[in-house]
Amino acid sequence: MSVVALVLALSAAVQTVKTWRADLVARRRRLRIAVLVMSLVFIALDAGSSLTSVPISSLGAPGSLAIALSLFVLAMLAGWGFFGVKATAPAMQATATIASADTRSEAQVANRDGDDRDSIAPILLRRLDYLMTVERIYRQEGLSIGGLAVRLDLPEYRLRQVINEGLGYRNFNAFLNRYRIDDAKAALSDPSQRDVQVLTIAMDAGFQSIGPFNRAFKADTGMTPTEFRRHALTRSQAAASQSDDNFKIGQSR
Repeated sequence: MSVVALVLALSAAVQTVKTWRADLVARRRRLRIAVLVMSLVFIALDAGSSLTSVPISSLGAPGSLAIALSLFVLAMLAGWGFFGVKATAPAMQATATIASADTRSEAQVANRDGDDRDSIAPILLRRLDYLMTVERIYRQEGLSIGGLAVRLDLPEYRLRQVINEGLGYRNFNAFLNRYRIDDAKAALSDPSQRDVQVLTIAMDAGFQSIGPFNRAFKADTGMTPTEFRRHALTRSQAAASQSDDNFKIGQSR
């Protein structure tokens, strides 16, 4: 059981490191590292004590007290992260901000006492929106936040702030999937692409495999891609038939 605990701890550490860069909330990213270190230390001490037959109490404290203190610190860190992370602006507000006629320049915002957190410059939001909606960079395979920051000529921390505080996203993958799913919806609703495989549409939209695409798509729409396509094409055919009927009625008058 001690070996299993160590293996699970290592797996958790690998998963935490893998997803660490995708987390856009700076405070929570720091918390992840703190919780990870505390958890690994606690599991290592507990498992090591069992493997080596050296009780934790030999370190100067009763075993139950050491375990209780470790769990208390972990609970405090988790609670601080859960309740302490400030709320971000809803993602819908970003659309209004980007579409607004605000003409403030990046330089004007950046010069506010050197504090970049006072405001997200609308010009940055517009540049990001152009890159995502016009150039469709989200289709690029293996796109990372670092690669996107290079395209925008921004420091990575600044791009995290733009996406998190300006658009309301707390995870980079969720931000990308928003555009990818909308792209897939448009393709699945297109009668001219009715014979294109769902996998091809998913790959074209930027997903690297069908599994994550299906999960993200159903979480967003409540339907599988195949069900969504069937409903969309049925509505399209009904609308086309209605249009033809209206045209015939107009011609007969």
